[in-house]
Amino acid sequence: MRDRAWANRILSGDRAAGERLVTENYARVYGLLRSLTNHREVAEDLTQQAFARAWQALASYRGEARLSTWLCRIAYHEFTHWRRDRREFAALDTIANLPDSKAIVGLQTVLFSRALDRLTDDLRETFLLHYQHELDVKEVAIILEVPAGTVKSRLFTARNRLRELLSDDETPVPAATPEPTVSAAPLSSPLYVTLEEKPL
Repeated sequence: MRDRAWANRILSGDRAAGERLVTENYARVYGLLRSLTNHREVAEDLTQQAFARAWQALASYRGEARLSTWLCRIAYHEFTHWRRDRREFAALDTIANLPDSKAIVGLQTVLFSRALDRLTDDLRETFLLHYQHELDVKEVAIILEVPAGTVKSRLFTARNRLRELLSDDETPVPAATPEPTVSAAPLSSPLYVTLEEKPL
């Protein structure tokens, strides 16, 4: 209800409420798009597009999810449009992007990033939303527009696939534990692997 009231204030012309929407959510939306695109300039452009799209669609916001989650869903849609267009015009032999050099700290991080790039789109995006951006399963389900059970299944599959890929690269991995999960560093830090017990 609080977020719906916030949206209503923006729609009524409350400029301060509109500015707050951007300032409180810009970093999160940009961080999401930066991790999905792996490209700073593209992420900046898509972030601007996402907020513009959200502004146009604000009247349709019903308060069923938090405004931040709603914005992330719009940002994800902008990303999927960009990805589709990019694939339509990209050469078949285009080399996959590697992580930004500033985000590379140590061999394990590089190998993990490469392994992450080898996941299917649905596994990679679900993994990033949950672990890097710390969205819960329900929020990820809203953004991706899939059932919560599908999110849990993708996370389980992604973890197992990453284990296989990292083992193939002979990257040191701690001993297996029941249903291991991977936690990520904050958005300002490089993504790294830590296996631990953690319920979804």
